[in-house]
Amino acid sequence: MRVKIIVTDGMGNDEEKEINSEKITGKELLAELGISAFEAMIMKNNEIVRESELLTNQDKIKVLNMIHGG
Repeated sequence: MRVKIIVTDGMGNDEEKEINSEKITGKELLAELGISAFEAMIMKNNEIVRESELLTNQDKIKVLNMIHGG
């Protein structure tokens, strides 16, 4: 099974990705995507969740990259 993820910046730049796993923690997901936990937050079924949250292929998962700079 595969977990589908949408990686977005919240400005309409969405990229759909898939991870070959039935379930994965938020921390493992960010590591797999090469994204720092300081630069993104994870949403599961439209709610912000902790990195320790278990994500499955039944969930709607979105990784929101934070926009930062000066």
